[in-house]
Amino acid sequence: MSCLRRIRRSEWKKNMQPRLRLGTEEACRVTRKCDVCGRPYDAKRPNSRFCGDSCRKRNQRSPVLAPSSASPAPSGGLPETLARVLTAADRLDTVLGQQAVAIAGHMASSMQTGSSIAALSKELRSVLAEALEGALVVADPVDELRRRRDLKRVAG
Repeated sequence: MSCLRRIRRSEWKKNMQPRLRLGTEEACRVTRKCDVCGRPYDAKRPNSRFCGDSCRKRNQRSPVLAPSSASPAPSGGLPETLARVLTAADRLDTVLGQQAVAIAGHMASSMQTGSSIAALSKELRSVLAEALEGALVVADPVDELRRRRDLKRVAG
């Protein structure tokens, strides 16, 4: 950290914080990638990790964990699953189908907060209901078993 040369020790003691010499701050600037959002930024310090306060706070609230090699990434997320459902119903190429996949992509991004996911979830539910309206949807085997169980309970 040669670029972080400090001025007089007496000033350090007086203010209790380091002061950079003029001109050395520019020499320390490095373009780095933010650990949270991934955008490049000009780092003022060589050990900085975030592009700004919002990313720093976002990491503090829910830390970004490095992907571990021990646990493989799950295959297929919400957008992929939704695309398979819409393809099975032959509605993926419609405007509402594409809108539903886009909303699912926003929900799957790590930059969403709890309240925004709740709002996106409601919107996805309504768009998906409209997109699948009138489409022949193949019944899920679990739903079929649940329906049979409920019929037996009512009859018995």
